[in-house]
Amino acid sequence: MMPSRIFDKKTLSAKVFLWGLIGSIIVGAVLGITFVLRDTWGWFEVQVMLTTVVVAVASLCGLACDLSRIPKGLNLLPRSGMGLSILAAGLLLIGIWGEVDSTEFWKATICVVILGVATVHVCLLSIAKLARRFDWIRFIGTQVVFGFALLLCGVILAEVDSPGIWRLIAAISIAIGAFSLAVPILHRISRLDRSNEDLTTPVETRNLAAIDEEIDRLQNRIADLRRLRESIGHVESTSTESMADAASLHERTATEVASH
Repeated sequence: MMPSRIFDKKTLSAKVFLWGLIGSIIVGAVLGITFVLRDTWGWFEVQVMLTTVVVAVASLCGLACDLSRIPKGLNLLPRSGMGLSILAAGLLLIGIWGEVDSTEFWKATICVVILGVATVHVCLLSIAKLARRFDWIRFIGTQVVFGFALLLCGVILAEVDSPGIWRLIAAISIAIGAFSLAVPILHRISRLDRSNEDLTTPVETRNLAAIDEEIDRLQNRIADLRRLRESIGHVESTSTESMADAASLHERTATEVASH
């Protein structure tokens, strides 16, 4: 069995997102080349290209969420990110092809997109394994990301247009960028720090779980083969004893005949 089949077994959702990403890229490239060569750019062509972009981005977000999945547990955050990615993509496709002109619909759609992106962002931050002394940084970063998403949703729904709000949004954006850069750096520092803390990432955890599962399967198979070998050996020994008894009986019979 090849190691690639053992490590990091993909779930059905991850496979769907992966094939969605590959398919959207291929289809988008082929259609883009076709439209350029035909020199036809109407609203239909724009809809088609937007569809491939939406599917590709949604698939990429779903795969990013899958990276934070652990072998055991509810995995609420990755599943929420995948669900929001699918929901956001569906709403965008409905708006593109249905040509929806409702302001409320687009507000709700943008809010779902923002929440989905925030969840994906937090999933990516959760992949890093930090030492205990650095955990508070990721915790605060997570709260800032979700708080920023809720702030943007509130601004969109209430149609707030205030210079103070935009300055606040800009300041929080800078803070989020700082947290996003700090977490991977602290992950590397935590790895270099020799301690007894468990710093296994979700991907490594899934790989270890898959290896343990494969070891258990092989051990069970070996045990079955040993039992089969013992049963075959028992049959052969029984057959050998029967043949020896038959040969002994034949010799005694021949001796008695010769004596008479």
